[in-house]
Amino acid sequence: FCSCWLSLLSRFRNRLAQCRSLSPAALDTKQKMVKSAVRVVVRTRPTANFAHDSLRINPENRAVEVFVRKKETQGAVNNQRENYSFQFDAVLHNASQDTVFDDCARPIVSSVMEGYNGTILAYGQTGAGKTYTMTGGTGNYKVRGLIPRVIQQVFQEVSARPDQAITVRISYHENYNENLIDLLNLNGDGGSDLVILDDAKVGVHVRGLTQRLANNEEEALNLLFEGETNRAIGEHQLNAASSRSHCVFTLTIETRSRIESSERVTMSKLNMVDLAGSERVSKTGSSGIVLKEAMYINKSLSFLEQVVNALSDRHRDHIPFRQSKLTHVLKDSLGGNCKTTMIANIWGEGAHLEETISTLNFATRMMRVRNEAVVNVQMDADLLVRKYEREIKELKAELAMHDALSGRSRVSYEPYSEEQRFELNKKVVAYIQNDAEELEVVNLRHVNEIFMQFRIVARNAHAELDKIGGPGEGQGRKASAAKMQPGDSGAAQAGGGVGEVSGSHGFSVGVAPDDARPLGGVTAITRTAGTAGADTTPAGSPIPPSISHGPGAALPDRGEAFEEYKLREGKDAALLLKQNLTQLKERKRNQKECAASINACKAQIDALKNELALKQTDRPMHMTTGGGPEVIDEEEFALIKALKDQKKAYRSHFDELKQIKSETEYLQKLADQARNKLVQDFEDWFGALQRTTEGGEEEEDDIPQEEIMAGDGDVLDDGEIFDNLEVQRVMQEDPESLAYHNARKNMAGKHHLP
Repeated sequence: FCSCWLSLLSRFRNRLAQCRSLSPAALDTKQKMVKSAVRVVVRTRPTANFAHDSLRINPENRAVEVFVRKKETQGAVNNQRENYSFQFDAVLHNASQDTVFDDCARPIVSSVMEGYNGTILAYGQTGAGKTYTMTGGTGNYKVRGLIPRVIQQVFQEVSARPDQAITVRISYHENYNENLIDLLNLNGDGGSDLVILDDAKVGVHVRGLTQRLANNEEEALNLLFEGETNRAIGEHQLNAASSRSHCVFTLTIETRSRIESSERVTMSKLNMVDLAGSERVSKTGSSGIVLKEAMYINKSLSFLEQVVNALSDRHRDHIPFRQSKLTHVLKDSLGGNCKTTMIANIWGEGAHLEETISTLNFATRMMRVRNEAVVNVQMDADLLVRKYEREIKELKAELAMHDALSGRSRVSYEPYSEEQRFELNKKVVAYIQNDAEELEVVNLRHVNEIFMQFRIVARNAHAELDKIGGPGEGQGRKASAAKMQPGDSGAAQAGGGVGEVSGSHGFSVGVAPDDARPLGGVTAITRTAGTAGADTTPAGSPIPPSISHGPGAALPDRGEAFEEYKLREGKDAALLLKQNLTQLKERKRNQKECAASINACKAQIDALKNELALKQTDRPMHMTTGGGPEVIDEEEFALIKALKDQKKAYRSHFDELKQIKSETEYLQKLADQARNKLVQDFEDWFGALQRTTEGGEEEEDDIPQEEIMAGDGDVLDDGEIFDNLEVQRVMQEDPESLAYHNARKNMAGKHHLP
């Protein structure tokens, strides 16, 4: 019993100590570290003027060779280097966006979903295709960039993990002229108090940066396009839409298990970095504001190169991360807790060979940077405290139960009161004066309190001896100890309590300047909203001679004109609609029959299960061998076989029902598309007829309601019909692109873009 009691008490004290000394360092679990170098991939921009005589790309060997002719103007003694050879992790020459994503981003996203931090950054000269690589072509789903594809993969992973509760938050900021700007700030001020902080728990982060919750792919794409409209871009000779800032799009992913411990939280980040391109003023012809922006861009890229050089040198102790805000933000991505991939974009024309060599040299140095990535597992402090409090309560109840079983019902584990301490002090003094033979030990708390009273008695004796003084201290101490009365310890207890001094520490950080955003009146800075689109007003269709009316003629009835249109000019569209409706009706009938078959199989399975259970219950005892396999008769075997066949048939019918449902939805979309097209063509045709009828007024008669009604009973206008047609086209071409299409449409409607 004593060993059991001491074990419970030890567990109780450990839990209590954990609750009192809970700290982030104590919450970290054992993590797996992965050491790896920064992965570098070279991507070439497709061009019709590729310098084949000076640039040789070998994707199979992952090599790039550059040949530069010596300049004759440098004289007879010319030590200029002519041949350059580079080796990288991968070389993508004239590669598609799909290939770039599969090679560069897909492995990083998979690691991020497992709890590692990840970074993908695009580097290169201006106009080499960095922004195209990261965000892709505007409004074109097929050539979308890495960020939209990463968002799609993240939410596909979320859907594939129903046993985990995954939260995705998004932030988007740019570094414009060494000023951090929040691209998702709804107040419009861009965030003037953004400060970069180093935290031992979460790493480098930007304090004050907006983090928006994204529940699905469409919401995440809405945030991406919202930030894109706020980016600063400019125009120069090499690029009509040049990025004038370094942009960082961050996905923060928080993962909790729905099955195991909920206190264990995995926090990971994925940074998508679009660096502004290095520029040579002699080639870009920049001036004014654009020239000032180029100076800041080149300066920050120079600091980035210094950091990479320092990280690649093993003998360097100091890494100058704080020289610029760009390098400070990328501190974890370069040599820290992160898996990093850099895409080096080059422009393979003869006029840009110097910039190409510079980019390839930087990429080579980047390959020497080594990161140490770990799974970012944390323990939720609040949940842990509640868990430990619950365990302590259970341990107290268990101790009370043991005490009750052993006849120790008076034992208490609560802190001692002043009256209890006074009584215990009297027992200690009696024990010292030999008036008591022994002190009863109830529990460990009682032992600790006894020692505390011994300390109080000793302190009082020393204090009295100090007052007496003189020789014979030893005898004085004995006498004072013998004369000590229980009541004398009251003053010592009142004034001899033990206190704890707690201090707090703080720090101050700087504030970004108020003029963090570029001036609104600068004409060189535009937004990615694009230019106004061309006139999309449809031209009127030619009027068929069958019901053509000249000036002054009466306008025919709208309903009669629609019926005649379906028999003549709209015959093909009406026939297509009729065929789609016929096929749709047939599929719905098949769906109903398949559902009935599934229900019949389910009823048969239930009946067989009941019959088999009854058969197994009535099985004779002699048909069960001890420790061996069960012996079944032919009837039970037949039931098992029939049950297996019914389950197989159920699965077959269920798969068939899923296929029929998919076909039904597709045919429904085709029927809606054909109906909308028929109505739209008639509207164009009837409008042209109205314009040719001089003085004619549009009749108020409507088309038959079943031809223009939406699925929910509302009449569709021209804009809604067009939107439905566009959705049907997108679904027919690629159903996965619907979220991208809706996000682009929402952004265009919000900002009145074409």
